[in-house]
Amino acid sequence: MLPDCIIIGTMKGGTTSLYHYLASHPDVVPSAMKETDFFLGKRNFSKGLDWYESQFRGQSTYAFEASPNYTKRHLFPGVAERMHSVLPAAKLIYVLRDPLQRVLSHYVHNYAHGRENQSLSVALAGPENNYLLTSRYFFQLQAFLDYYPAEQILLIESEALNQTPAAVVDRVFTFLGISPDYDSSLLGRRFHESSLKRRQSPLERYLSARTTNPLLHRGIQRLLRPLRQPVERPTLTDDLRDRLVAALAPDVAQLRQFSHQPFDNWSL
Repeated sequence: MLPDCIIIGTMKGGTTSLYHYLASHPDVVPSAMKETDFFLGKRNFSKGLDWYESQFRGQSTYAFEASPNYTKRHLFPGVAERMHSVLPAAKLIYVLRDPLQRVLSHYVHNYAHGRENQSLSVALAGPENNYLLTSRYFFQLQAFLDYYPAEQILLIESEALNQTPAAVVDRVFTFLGISPDYDSSLLGRRFHESSLKRRQSPLERYLSARTTNPLLHRGIQRLLRPLRQPVERPTLTDDLRDRLVAALAPDVAQLRQFSHQPFDNWSL
């Protein structure tokens, strides 16, 4: 079985929550790994379709996965082309969050995992940094529009998913052509919130980097979790906010023009 739908992003936009909401539907098979990252090229694509198909096991007839790395074309080029070569009829869902808030959550996520050691202002100093480029949604979307028609792509506002999850999930199932029959009790839950982040200790990062065994990795996390330190969410200075808005506003304008969606919950 291959997926009929792929949640392509965005990182820190609510893809994990949407993954669990859709997975609760009795007619839907989620991927065993939420983020298969199959179409990233060297990472998993070389494993072949047999490996990819093995991620979708069940008696239901509709399958999907969610890999936010698919909308990081600046880091992983060629995703849309590879995806289309395998799944030309797939429907794509792009969950979009206020670009500024997504940048902050992305930074907190990386800092908590020891992937970021710079201050927020230093990390965002360059105009082409990973945080900004991941928040340039229309730039990311253009790679998919080269291969998929707009009617096969659904844009979801993360803020709406948080505020009115039932309405958004119903909209998703309508887009997919599936009756909205799912476990609505999950809609009150949120997953992977940055406010809950704690920074891993150097020992945990050292040991985790030296194993690819998922069971051992989870054991290391469980054993060393008490050593983690709370991560405070940084605030934007007026100067940094102005620089981010100037960098992101043109892309947001293109996104609004393309989608005819106001995204009026956003700060720019």
